[in-house]
Amino acid sequence: MPSRKKAQGKARKAAKADVEAEATRKKEALDAQLQLLQLKDEDSCMHGYEPDNVAAEFVKHFLHIVGQVPLQGNPLGTAMEVSKTKYPQVLYNADYNSSKLGMIKSLFLAVGTNCILSGDIDHARQCAGCANYFKMFIEDVFNTSLSAEIIGGFGLDKDIELLSGDEKTLVRYFQKHIPCSSCLDEKYKEVKSVKKLGWCGNPQCKIPDRMAERSGMAFCDRCKRVNYCSRKCQKVHWRAGHKEQCEEMRDIRKAYEKSSQKSS
Repeated sequence: MPSRKKAQGKARKAAKADVEAEATRKKEALDAQLQLLQLKDEDSCMHGYEPDNVAAEFVKHFLHIVGQVPLQGNPLGTAMEVSKTKYPQVLYNADYNSSKLGMIKSLFLAVGTNCILSGDIDHARQCAGCANYFKMFIEDVFNTSLSAEIIGGFGLDKDIELLSGDEKTLVRYFQKHIPCSSCLDEKYKEVKSVKKLGWCGNPQCKIPDRMAERSGMAFCDRCKRVNYCSRKCQKVHWRAGHKEQCEEMRDIRKAYEKSSQKSS
């Protein structure tokens, strides 16, 4: 009979193989979604996207990087930095091409919507976070006096909320940002009763995935940018570093709001 240690080793290898197989399956499904949208099938809704080969290549590359970086490791910022050198026709240093970014944002929304409809929630989260990330640049960087770094920093909390979002939050996000919101009407009826979740800002939080019911969360009264699952987590994070970051984050928020009022 095999020893318990060998049996446990086989079980771990089998579990790892299952995880890798599932990741491969999801990647292939995502690639199929991108390919389908490029074909512009008249029988299928494009959710506002017009096929563009460069945008499709960029989105596939960007999502691949985002999927490899943990949430705490700034997956969107990492993907952007890597993409600047690989796709200079889209991103060249700090000079962002608003027209091409618009196509990219539209494709993230279209792919994410199809992922929601097919039940691929993990990729729907990534697409929502990416779409919001590019939306911040398109709608704010080109219309305010603030730098891309400040805009990106201000939008980080919303990006994290979407990258870790519950199905109801994701459906509502895509409904608000695609021109054919009715495509998700039936899906919204299915998830309407789902409780909305939020991401705890304390890196030492002990709850699974740091996700808690949104209605019961506490938030920082000073910067109004960080949510917590409890007052205990808020106190821990304050002592662990948020105390030093809070004033800077509050100044960024005020600068963003002031600039947005001027441009409206």
